[in-house]
Amino acid sequence: VERVFTITYFLDTDELAIFEPPVKNSGRTGGKFMERCRVRKPRSNEHYAESDLYLGARINVYSRNFVLVDADEYSIKYMESNPVVFPSSDMESILSKLEDADTTDVDQKLRSKDRLGSGSVSVQDFKWAVMSSNLGLNDQEAHTLCRYLGDGVSTKVNYERLTNGDLTKSNRLSMAAQPTQSNDGLQQIAAQDAVSKLRSLLFRRGPAGLRGLERAMQHISRGASVIDRADFDTVLGFCGVSLQDSEVSEVFRSMDRGDAVIECAELINALRVPLSPVQQAAVSDLFDILEDPTFRTGAVELEEVMSRYKPGRHPRVQSGEMSEGEAMRELEEGLEGVKGAAMLKDLEALYSDIVQGYKLDDAQFIDLLRATWGSAVGDRLKAIGDKGLRV
Repeated sequence: VERVFTITYFLDTDELAIFEPPVKNSGRTGGKFMERCRVRKPRSNEHYAESDLYLGARINVYSRNFVLVDADEYSIKYMESNPVVFPSSDMESILSKLEDADTTDVDQKLRSKDRLGSGSVSVQDFKWAVMSSNLGLNDQEAHTLCRYLGDGVSTKVNYERLTNGDLTKSNRLSMAAQPTQSNDGLQQIAAQDAVSKLRSLLFRRGPAGLRGLERAMQHISRGASVIDRADFDTVLGFCGVSLQDSEVSEVFRSMDRGDAVIECAELINALRVPLSPVQQAAVSDLFDILEDPTFRTGAVELEEVMSRYKPGRHPRVQSGEMSEGEAMRELEEGLEGVKGAAMLKDLEALYSDIVQGYKLDDAQFIDLLRATWGSAVGDRLKAIGDKGLRV
């Protein structure tokens, strides 16, 4: 990949806007690459439409070629809910393709990645195996299949349903006729609902909700990286989170890898919501400004971070919802686990919690950064239009 861009498609007008996030030490400052406008296809009077945009698609914008390699969660769900427009997101169509497919090659590749024999692999390994085999799936179809086989909670994909032939039409009909064999699917749904409820309850307490859970797990586990079910109950009680016992069991079961404990970091990662592409680009822009331009070390001294932050300009301080001291503590507590210097991932985690805790959209988030860090931050992101399809 030579350069990475964020393309926003506006559903109401069929317009495209292209933004280039800044990349450290690249020699390019990034910023707005193309203003919002309709774009004609090469040698055609037709303009690009939503059906032209999917993972793996190649589009030509004014003699420049772009390959669409990823999309945000909103866009993926939109495609999955509109299979007529996006046939590569139609799971039934994908399953039909796999009906007579030879999965021997993909099975060998997946098992080579699954050294523990757990029946699950990472999303990256699953996509690599599927795309490099002879299943005849494109990027979007591989991504849709990956989501279908994933548990919706962790980052693992259960590949054995594919390689064992469970996805063939006859087996799917058999499973539908035998409710006792559909427990895995029901458990996945129950686990997703329980994790979603836990996330909602935590962020109802603001940005500090998830950090409080993380802090409580570290305290109860005495610094260990895992906790058992009894300790998990204690942690939730300590955080004031009220879940039914069955819901706690579903959360724990979804994270338990067979040794009756859960990894604290894995639970936090499952509960933390990724930033949108625009928000992620803004945080990257912030980090680039904070980092010493002479010595690009990939880290910024905490002292430098704290000294440049302007809590008095926080929008919630200006509106009277919090004090200047509370705004400063929000930053300090968000980075309390960082030792000496902060990296980009530390700022992304901090602002992920802030976005969810305050329910900020892209424009509100940019306003927050510009207020607390200075107008230089996010200058390349001033023009944020209506919510669109971002790829």
